[in-house]
Amino acid sequence: MIFTECPFRHRKIFSPLYGWHKRKHLQLKPDGQMTDHITMRDEARFTGPLDDVPQVYAHPVCGVQTRMPEEIIRSYLANPFLYSDGSFCCGCGTYISSTELFWVETGQCMADYNRELKEEYLRVHGKPPKKTRV
Repeated sequence: MIFTECPFRHRKIFSPLYGWHKRKHLQLKPDGQMTDHITMRDEARFTGPLDDVPQVYAHPVCGVQTRMPEEIIRSYLANPFLYSDGSFCCGCGTYISSTELFWVETGQCMADYNRELKEEYLRVHGKPPKKTRV
């Protein structure tokens, strides 16, 4: 392949330069968060209302709440296998295991919520989606 699609910005990148390009997305900002996150293409994201979808999670260790960006919520609702088992904590300034995070709206552990989304995806589709190249 001469070009690789960037899963962060969804543009074609000349394959020999992709490693350098990817490192730019993964650089940490001063607050400890990655510069960019993988997302689904706009047309592949979940498009329904987010009224009943939890969006703010708490980390009891530091006591801080973090709001998840809408494009990430819509991406993991479309593909719950897209992200790793952690999320950024604004209080700690680092990525924390989802077993330590709890949705403010429901009190549910994020790890349990993510497991349920994955199980539902498998019930509907039979297998996980093709893995996104990072």
